[in-house]
Amino acid sequence: MAVWESKRQLIKKVAVVYTPRKAGAVEMVGELSKRLDVLGVESEAFDSERVMSAGVKISADLVIILGGDGTVLKGIHSLSDHRTPILGVNFGRGGYLSELSPDELLTVLDEVLKGSFAVEEVMKLSAFVGNRKLGDIVNEVYVSSESIGKVIDFEVVQGGDTLLDGVADGVIISTPLGSTAYAMSAGGPAVDHRLEVAVVVPVCPLTRMSPLVLPASRAITIRFKVPRVHVLIDGQIREVLNAGELAISKSEQTVRFVRVKRECSFARRLKKRLR
Repeated sequence: MAVWESKRQLIKKVAVVYTPRKAGAVEMVGELSKRLDVLGVESEAFDSERVMSAGVKISADLVIILGGDGTVLKGIHSLSDHRTPILGVNFGRGGYLSELSPDELLTVLDEVLKGSFAVEEVMKLSAFVGNRKLGDIVNEVYVSSESIGKVIDFEVVQGGDTLLDGVADGVIISTPLGSTAYAMSAGGPAVDHRLEVAVVVPVCPLTRMSPLVLPASRAITIRFKVPRVHVLIDGQIREVLNAGELAISKSEQTVRFVRVKRECSFARRLKKRLR
């Protein structure tokens, strides 16, 4: 699912999430702060390294994220309201989740602050253990052994049918948006984020298993035949589970990306990935 919506609401408060590891991003925070102050727009800056660890929740009319994909994911997971539009500015290697390069930001900032942009709404997945929600998934959830170097024995079930059953280093369940990230590196397909599906990719399987593309309309259950597993959501949320299964379903929430370019963002991500 990807819904486009024209945005015409005046922006009164901007939150800037930045990576402290990139000097250019830190410098850009200062430039943005001055520019926003001149324009009479309230702003607040957040160090991405501290946001997630401190459990900070960000509230603003617009969130500008300066960094790589990891910084974008930290920003998304820190939103107090999932409906807040985010504008990614790439200071990383790939920048698959970013809309702009650093030199493009200031040239379009005034128009963006006037609400002259589109919003693309993209599906997320959710991970549950029993009735407990571990978190929403923007890119992927990776399940592996609690012990480094050990394999896991698992099966993938949907609608009562076992679709995969075997042994592997781990298993990735990704959103279409995340299909061009870790899942693709592990041999999974690139999937257009306008489709409402989940991508299941076994990682280094010891038994014969192939990636699956499954409808997100029905819950997917990963059943583990080992006592404990390590779960990592978007590289940000970590859990060690004793429970025997993990449920993945379509989230009730979405991610809202600011779009100022009309090029299909899936095509752009694919070009970057395969360049």
